[in-house]
Amino acid sequence: MKNIRVYINKKIKNGFLELDESQTHYIKNVMRLKIGENFNIFNEHDGEWSVELSEFNKKISKVKILEEIGIKDEPSDVWILFAPVKKLRVDFIAQKVTELGAKLIWPVITERTQYKNIKQSKILSNTIEAAEQCGLTFIPKVNEVENLRDIIDNWNKVNSDRTLIFCDEESCNNPKKQFEALKKTNKSNKWAILVGPEGGFSDEERKKINEVNNLSVISLGPRILRSDTAIVSSLSLFHSTIGDWV
Repeated sequence: MKNIRVYINKKIKNGFLELDESQTHYIKNVMRLKIGENFNIFNEHDGEWSVELSEFNKKISKVKILEEIGIKDEPSDVWILFAPVKKLRVDFIAQKVTELGAKLIWPVITERTQYKNIKQSKILSNTIEAAEQCGLTFIPKVNEVENLRDIIDNWNKVNSDRTLIFCDEESCNNPKKQFEALKKTNKSNKWAILVGPEGGFSDEERKKINEVNNLSVISLGPRILRSDTAIVSSLSLFHSTIGDWV
């Protein structure tokens, strides 16, 4: 039987635990589990646990906690700030960022952002789906969409110890060497990667971004990348030089 994993947004402890209506629908009608069968539940706080389906009705089900089988996997302290693109590509971004490993996903509105109908709950559901399918226990926090100007205005006050890595399409430096150099200079090990819209940042936004005290401007190579490709590339490059792949 395929390993069935269900994300639980509540404390997991010995005894019995009640699942909500959507979770009950999934295990009963989608996966067609029967009373007495086992599956796994998990969250970012308590890790992964084996459980036995003990009872259910149309709306709720109850499971018996059996044993802990996996510890929580916490990624490097890196945030992803990105300008949203089309709906399906935002879904893709949320899934891939979760799979690669990030602590926080933060959609930002820029002057050239075209897709602004962003739902925090939709992004979160995609992160949970990715974690369930890929054997992960950590779910990135998802911030409400916010204007880039407001974020940058407050950056030096509230995130002064976090390096902002600005992925600049106009930069032409070697990104691998830049990341390796950053590893030697950043003592807090707190990072944030900023990827802009496909139209790029405006001159005024560039000026604003460059006011961040703890800023590093990097290139993502000689080719023009779509936003979702740039996000995956930058996070992969980060983990291969600074993050938890090394």
